[in-house]
Amino acid sequence: MAYNGGMRRAFTLIELLVVIAIIAILAAILFPVFSQAKETAKQTVCASNIRQIGLAAQLYLNDHDDMWVPMATYDPLPGYAPIEMWFGYDNNNAGLEGGFYGRIYEPPQNPIRPGKLDPYIKGRGIIRCPSMPGQWQSSYAINFFYPNTTSAYYTTNPRAANNEYGPSARSMQTIGGAFTTTGASQSEIEEPAGTLVAWEHKATVPACNFLQPHDWFDSPPDLNSLRDHFHFLHRGGANTIWADTHAKRLVYSQLRRPMFSAQKWIYE
Repeated sequence: MAYNGGMRRAFTLIELLVVIAIIAILAAILFPVFSQAKETAKQTVCASNIRQIGLAAQLYLNDHDDMWVPMATYDPLPGYAPIEMWFGYDNNNAGLEGGFYGRIYEPPQNPIRPGKLDPYIKGRGIIRCPSMPGQWQSSYAINFFYPNTTSAYYTTNPRAANNEYGPSARSMQTIGGAFTTTGASQSEIEEPAGTLVAWEHKATVPACNFLQPHDWFDSPPDLNSLRDHFHFLHRGGANTIWADTHAKRLVYSQLRRPMFSAQKWIYE
């Protein structure tokens, strides 16, 4: 019997190709799983952040005679745009557009203008979603359904005209072309668990009423521009915060018009 001196047989080319093919198949299976796990982790952090914002709004409410934080307040401050928003960002990186100053989806170029909730928020990381583009200052927008505006829906339901408003936009006026609002009292929020305070999407500033002008009730308009505006950060969904401080993920088709209004009787 011949002795081979303990030498091991090398892999053949076919065997190497088989091993490489198996690794490639495993990678194709596992990489999407890892990617989804990473995105789920980001979504969880974002949900925690937006809930912290909701808790900050509740603390503000407790300290201000049960009045909700106003979305925007005219308050000139040297070196800043003259509007104080509900939370701070560089609202001087662009001029006055559509009643607001600054662009929150563009990076800051100037000192941050402090906001109403800033004393209640621990760290600016709270206002950032891990899934948003890196140059954005925040992806969170407050509910900006407000009275004294026009909507095709008010022809369908005249009772809703001048009566739809979010907790932070009870009334509104313009000063020098910029919006300034008052918050609603807590007693005006008929169903806190069913009233949106804020959500996340791409908006010029941290406030939005993109669905108010349209004629809809049970199902939001089936328009790509509106759907894409609302949810694209978390696999087709957006994190939301409600007036009772609970947070949850919603997809566009789950939206209902009464969610945006503090008063519900107008839809009966």
